Amino acid sequence: MSLALISETEEIKRRKAVAKEHFDAIKEAGALHSTTSMRIGYHAYRLKAENLFGVLGFADENEARVAAGVGESTWYANIRLAEQFKDLPEKRFVAMKQANAKALADLPESKRMSTEWVRMAETMKCDEFAARVDTEMEGKARPSDGRERSTSMKLDMPASRKAVIEEKVKEFAESHGVDAGDTGHIFELMCVETTDGVTLVGAITNALQQIKAAKEILRGELSAEEALLKVEGMLDEIVLGFSAALEQAAPDVAA
Repeated sequence: MSLALISETEEIKRRKAVAKEHFDAIKEAGALHSTTSMRIGYHAYRLKAENLFGVLGFADENEARVAAGVGESTWYANIRLAEQFKDLPEKRFVAMKQANAKALADLPESKRMSTEWVRMAETMKCDEFAARVDTEMEGKARPSDGRERSTSMKLDMPASRKAVIEEKVKEFAESHGVDAGDTGHIFELMCVETTDGVTLVGAITNALQQIKAAKEILRGELSAEEALLKVEGMLDEIVLGFSAALEQAAPDVAA
């Protein structure tokens, strides 16, 4: 085997390992809460920036997103956010409150990437941090000013239910680091968190990918013992995926 071919093979292995690391992190993020969207954005951005979807056997980005069980709004919005902090280590990026990270993205790169501002985005309350950014901007135009126009949605309900919903919205905002005043965004996140979990379709899609990969391993050059260990790990992932999907779709059956 020529040195050029060996070098090419090693590069393919490296890219595949990097791609798998990012993709696995996206799937695992589905089990988290306040840092879920940030973590998904961090790794999805890197898969996209390095064009690694094909390395994982996906036809395109959307196929990868579906296989990971991530909704469109979560996927694309957080990729855009992660791009604004592309040179920030994962640990620092996911430590920021999402609302604060969005506000911080309006500042020039020299400031939004600074240790001081990132630390404030991690620790300050959302309303206080937003006010700090407002002061720093001094009335200048922001990249986020071009967002969609606002609209309203009316919901009829008993007065007692309204009080309960308002309290739960407040609790959700506090636990997820979201601006409590942005009710529309909070409701969107609640819906995404409820519907974008592990679905049976997602579990089946993932299982098919794992089975395909397992066949390639069995046909490869690994020893029987090494191949068995890898395939057993894949089977464990398939079982966990179906268990999570069943728990969400039919808790009583899963139990």
